[in-house]
Amino acid sequence: MTESTNPRRDVLRFAVTFLVLVFVLRWLVTLGPIAWFVHEPLCLAIARVSGWALTPFGAVVVQGNRLAFDGFWVQVVEACNGVLPTTIYLSAVFAFPATWSARLWGAAIGIPAIFGLNLLRVVSLVVLGAKWPSLFEDVHIYVWQTLVVALSMGIWIFWAERFVRPTARVEASA
Repeated sequence: MTESTNPRRDVLRFAVTFLVLVFVLRWLVTLGPIAWFVHEPLCLAIARVSGWALTPFGAVVVQGNRLAFDGFWVQVVEACNGVLPTTIYLSAVFAFPATWSARLWGAAIGIPAIFGLNLLRVVSLVVLGAKWPSLFEDVHIYVWQTLVVALSMGIWIFWAERFVRPTARVEASA
């Protein structure tokens, strides 16, 4: 049995590579320059775009990374900007045995999808907080965090099925 046909070894290689990439990417995004060039602009952009999306539905105020809708204020902080689920998703894409072309497609599909999902999360939470403030914390912590993880996994599965699996089928039949 060759190394590439040993399923246990392949799974172990994926798991170890995935964990290493998660730790490395998480460490990288905590560095000062990354915070200044990535986190802060993203938080500002999410607040601004969320405010723009909410404007037709009520009174909106955007002050930096703070956003109010109908008097309910939130602050978009590093934990809310979508970088964490994106780093986990990218770790899974780049750890998966695939061609570099397929991996780049995975990044091109996943990054905007996860950030779009995160924007939907922020907008819906602000509306929820303005209309039903007693539900905000539970939905913020339990519902949306679970949904972001599950939908990010769904995006990864879509990518693997659409861009990696067909290649594997062709190679197996050759």
